[in-house]
Amino acid sequence: MTAELLAPAGDIESGFAAFEYGADAVYLGLGQFSARAEATNFTPAELNALCGFARTANKKVLVAVNTVIFDSELPALIETLSDVSDAKADGVIVQDWGVARIVKKYFPRLRLHASTQMAVHNKQGVEALRDFGFKRVVLARETSLEEIKRIKKDVPGIEIETFIHGALCYCYSGLCTFSATYTGRSANRGKCVYPCREEFLIEGLKKHPFSMKDLALGENVRELVNAGVNALKIEGRKKSPLYVAAVTDYYRSVLDGETNRDVLNEKLNNIRCIFSRPTTKLYLGGIKNRAEPVDPDIVGHRGLILGNIERIVTVNSKRAVRFKTARPISRYDGIQIDTEHRERPFGFSAERLIVSKKDVFEAKAGQTVDAVLPDAAPYLKEGAPVYLASSSAVKKAYPLKKIKYSDFDQKSPVDVVLYVNSDGICAAWNDVCVKAAMTLSPAKNISEIEKSIRAAFEKTGGTALELCSLKIENPENLFVPISALNALRREFYEKVSDALNETRLKNRLKLKQEILSNEQIPETNVPSEPSYVIKTDDPTIFDNFTNEDLGKIKEVVFDISGDFSALPFDVSKIRLFMPAVVRKNEETALENDFKKAYDAGIRRFEIANVWGLSLLKKHPDCNFAFDWEIYAANIPAAKTLSEFSDGYFTVCTETDVPEKLYAAFPEKALAVIYQDMPLFVSETCPRAAAHGKCLNCGRNYQEIISSRYGKFLSVAKNCRQFLLNEKPVIRKNEAVKAGAKLMRLDFVYRKTTPEKALEIFRRLSA
Repeated sequence: MTAELLAPAGDIESGFAAFEYGADAVYLGLGQFSARAEATNFTPAELNALCGFARTANKKVLVAVNTVIFDSELPALIETLSDVSDAKADGVIVQDWGVARIVKKYFPRLRLHASTQMAVHNKQGVEALRDFGFKRVVLARETSLEEIKRIKKDVPGIEIETFIHGALCYCYSGLCTFSATYTGRSANRGKCVYPCREEFLIEGLKKHPFSMKDLALGENVRELVNAGVNALKIEGRKKSPLYVAAVTDYYRSVLDGETNRDVLNEKLNNIRCIFSRPTTKLYLGGIKNRAEPVDPDIVGHRGLILGNIERIVTVNSKRAVRFKTARPISRYDGIQIDTEHRERPFGFSAERLIVSKKDVFEAKAGQTVDAVLPDAAPYLKEGAPVYLASSSAVKKAYPLKKIKYSDFDQKSPVDVVLYVNSDGICAAWNDVCVKAAMTLSPAKNISEIEKSIRAAFEKTGGTALELCSLKIENPENLFVPISALNALRREFYEKVSDALNETRLKNRLKLKQEILSNEQIPETNVPSEPSYVIKTDDPTIFDNFTNEDLGKIKEVVFDISGDFSALPFDVSKIRLFMPAVVRKNEETALENDFKKAYDAGIRRFEIANVWGLSLLKKHPDCNFAFDWEIYAANIPAAKTLSEFSDGYFTVCTETDVPEKLYAAFPEKALAVIYQDMPLFVSETCPRAAAHGKCLNCGRNYQEIISSRYGKFLSVAKNCRQFLLNEKPVIRKNEAVKAGAKLMRLDFVYRKTTPEKALEIFRRLSA
């Protein structure tokens, strides 16, 4: 059993490095719509070249178009997808339902891959995506080996891809709103500022309780292969070609069956030197320790451990650190040392190394070395770890070939007919015909003439053409001068290129106009008065509502695990919401809750993840709505959700022109006007991470923590973690201005008194 080794390509050099060191496939982004917007990324020409190389080497290229998009970006999106299709890429990785819709309807040659940004974590989600037309799903990093095995066993007909190495987000990918909320730079738009790496004050401790270690499954990837996983993915589109080469090389060795421990350890050490945080296997073996995946004290790259400071010494009035090095170290290699009261290690270039009082270019393993510190070095403590953070020897271990990318440009095949008669020559292809008048005489050796003609037309120069076939019509066996052939060929190929480009542009324009026309919806009749929905997990918030207040509520959305019989509403006005994350151990309880509600006559439900789409198929008599986690930021996405079910969809708060959605779907486009939208949703406990152990808090708690961004409410519900703003967000004015007619107030996560709930409802519904 084999699995595809999938490596990152943040630029074309990294792409070729990945292939050179054993990747079966690479994934990359173009200038727009990539979840790594700040990687170098690819131009269409570079994509074409890499795809051309991949074809010759029996490799694959996948393109990430995995951000949430806006309606104003649809023309650019269509151009991007056209570039991907023209390059004959092997798949497109998407998050947005609007992108998925457009790919499926208008670019059927492209294989749809579901991005990890969709937060797919159970078999029901995989099933739903398969039924829509996806060919592969990138599972959430939090998915365990047991869950992966179950998915592979129970859901045939779709490929499974999992991450095996690289940086980790604290939050389930796709559910993080922190960066967008506090900086305007959205993780769902590829512009995250990584607030999870910040220092927080938590229970009197200054820690990094959300800063995750790096994923490194190492030889455990063999278990994933045995489980039937189709593709093993390395994270790192913002990393260097050297990093990509080293990590790919290591996993290639593991997958190819390398068992020599010295060989594998050396390759792992090289990776640690190039870039590494402390590592974790996350929850591959199940959720057992919710603190272990976090490195709460130091952020960023450390390196490969060399030893510990034995003494701080003086060398020619300069301070130096003395340590016994576990590995060779050369002049100008990078050294990092852990420091107290600093978030990152102190790093410097080893410009002077001294062994036994002599300057050396290289200190050998086992020697005691004095590394002279720069003048600006901070206080360093004896016993502090010393790391090798960059190494010339490691760089030399991964030589990269110089490749002329243009050699692999994919070219258009051309079938040429050359007519030769006594009046001149004419080259023809389809409607292109180029003539050259001249007087020709009989050839002495017609076979040589035909060889010359063929040799001339095989030279396509700097064009994007290649000669597929050449038919020579020379009934009089005439001689054609080489100079005349070359001149004709140049003009002919230029005109063929122009004709092909003109046709390509016309076809693109026609397709763009078709998509833009088909995927827009004219404004419809808008209700004169707004309707209000309340979402809550606490039935007591209605204790002070009068009948008049209750009459203003179109429907109440209540926690499916709660006691809906305690609500002061008829079942016809009750909609039950289901959680975004449902792990295997939670499925039975949810199924029982759903059956109880269904048997009680409830037919309205709200889903917050693609797994919920599986219920649509089983319960066509039910009405399903879509919460904010299923992003509706553009009309094609909204159309897709509306075709799934008749319930409302929640307009994405990040969309640039929400007016279009409210005007096109006045009774379905819902605006949340009062909300505790989670900034993070995670399985990893910040309190346990800060203290280094579980505090046995009873699985549920709420507490205030803070960072330079302000104060936050940290909430645990059955050990699942939610980070909220200090106070709920109010968006009533923005919703009214944008034309929203269906508005919702959320009272979830945070305890709200009946008095406060009534006051907020009356104020915002006035």
